Amino acid sequence: MSSKLDKDLKVFLNIYNKFEYDERSEKQLSMLSGEIDICGTDGNYWDSFNIEIYINKETYPFCIPIIIETSKKIIRHKDWHISSEGICCLDIHHELEYLCRNGINIVSFYQKKIYPYFANTVYKKREGYYANGEYLHDFGAVIEFYKKRLNLSNPIIIIELLNNILKNTIPNRNDKCFCDSNLKYKKCHLKEVEILRSLPKERILKDLKGFKATIKLSS
Repeated sequence: MSSKLDKDLKVFLNIYNKFEYDERSEKQLSMLSGEIDICGTDGNYWDSFNIEIYINKETYPFCIPIIIETSKKIIRHKDWHISSEGICCLDIHHELEYLCRNGINIVSFYQKKIYPYFANTVYKKREGYYANGEYLHDFGAVIEFYKKRLNLSNPIIIIELLNNILKNTIPNRNDKCFCDSNLKYKKCHLKEVEILRSLPKERILKDLKGFKATIKLSS
């Protein structure tokens, strides 16, 4: 186990004393298991879930923890962003892969991704919808990610951009941005493109294929 994982786990277990750690020395994935209590903004208790958090001890912090809801309180359906095996979809893959590339901290990951997922789930159970909204399913979620996170909605421009990322032919900082905004690249889409460039090549190729398919469907 890496020294960083060991350090982060000690902090985590000190804060969240309803969890236990199992290094599972014979396996690649270590496990945190315990109970997560959900409270409303007013501090009142809402519900609890039993969960398991699997961490790749060989690649931490450059990994995405796997979260399994073991209390089986959540309906196993994609509308609840959970698989039939209980694996929770905490966010769109792009966002999680971006976090993974930059390195995570298990405490902040729990606070920013795990707890909000279950809090949002309880809210939906009570109110019928997610408090903070949700991504669409399937490739619709990818389209929404490009539109909301990257400020890109034209599939033709997106396809050209993805091809350029694969070819490493991105504009220079002072060149005109590829989106035809008449702004310099550094003052327009530079930060957004850096997010894309940090994603695995397989993700870029998959997105490229998906956007090409949307063009064919609309033609």
